[in-house]
Amino acid sequence: MKKIIILLVLLLTAGVTVATAQKRNKSSKGNHVAKAQSATPKSNAGSATQTFTVNGVSFKMVAVQGGTFTMGATGEQGSDAYSEEKPAHKVTVSSFYIGQTEVTQELWEAVMGGNPSEFAPKRSDASRCSYDGFVADAKRLNDKRPGTVKIPTRSEWDAAMVTSSGSMKRPVENVSWDDCQAFLRKLNQLTGKNFRLPTEAEWEYVARGGNKSRGYKYSGSNNLGNVAWYCENIPSQKEGASGYGTQPVATKSPNELGIYDMSGNVWEWCQDKWYNYDGSSYTGSDRICRGGSWGDNAWICRVSNRHYRSPDDRFDFLGLRLAL
Repeated sequence: MKKIIILLVLLLTAGVTVATAQKRNKSSKGNHVAKAQSATPKSNAGSATQTFTVNGVSFKMVAVQGGTFTMGATGEQGSDAYSEEKPAHKVTVSSFYIGQTEVTQELWEAVMGGNPSEFAPKRSDASRCSYDGFVADAKRLNDKRPGTVKIPTRSEWDAAMVTSSGSMKRPVENVSWDDCQAFLRKLNQLTGKNFRLPTEAEWEYVARGGNKSRGYKYSGSNNLGNVAWYCENIPSQKEGASGYGTQPVATKSPNELGIYDMSGNVWEWCQDKWYNYDGSSYTGSDRICRGGSWGDNAWICRVSNRHYRSPDDRFDFLGLRLAL
């Protein structure tokens, strides 16, 4: 253990990024202990943005003023619209909060104690020593000889553990709708709030820019490359390469409401079961997902496009965004 501590101190002091690969943690389960006092809103209710911190990881929720909009195959979608997007119809949504970004891997891990993502960062052998374990051992050494070990912050620790082949700022993926419900239950225990998945109507209202909408085909632009990571602009098309797959959130331009990545990066689960706009019967248990992903073409990433998956499906292109 002393050797590991010395290695980590050197890494953290020099700012060296560790590059030795470690097997990913593919389970979202663990013995993670929730600490309610670590989940703290940093602004007053009713403000344009609220920031929450859970076990050292912060995330922002953006206020969305309710309104009425036309949902589905509107004019700017043209011939790209599928039959499932028809007929276009008026919908009214109430005011609510939406995640400024998709749920990141670091937030999921802070809540659940593990990271199920296919595109999780590779970690060094030294990272097998947990942050909490490192701090405990470092304090014991410092008690015997003060100043022996510099204790890093959680963010400094995470920075030393992440290699250039990945980022905990990427959206979490490989999570089912059922997994998302478990995540929400734990998050709500931590925060005392009622976080949830957005409804499909809420999702599309925000993707279109809410009451600030400019009528774009994609979320925030008619030029998809400006606002989304999709199959034609991810840094690498080579599977296994560092630029392949999901990309760190909020690295493209936001939409009219200041919301990032509603087109592309990962599909996002919605709360609703699948239903048909034309009112025809559907009796399955599939849940709606929206937005398209890093592996899709522009046609799929339109704001009105809709899809469904079984609630137990997990894919490396499927994640979530919070609503409140």
